Amino acid sequence: MRLVDLGKLCIMHNLIYLQCTGNINEFAEKVGLGRAQLGKYLNYCRYELDVAIAYDKYRQTYYYEEGSLCDSLLDHLRH
Repeated sequence: MRLVDLGKLCIMHNLIYLQCTGNINEFAEKVGLGRAQLGKYLNYCRYELDVAIAYDKYRQTYYYEEGSLCDSLLDHLRH
């Protein structure tokens, strides 16, 4: 992913941190992205930034398995 909107990443982080994302369609709408673009952002976070993001089907929300997006960004800035 070449360009990342930090504002969108902040919105994503807040929703994931609070565990109130909803399903993928609701999450995309809350962030202001299309479903495919949100998928790219999630993959960027997971595979480029090594953020452990999972989805709970029962609660219908994304959540951090460990750490957070902020933790990962700080780690990447330090190295």
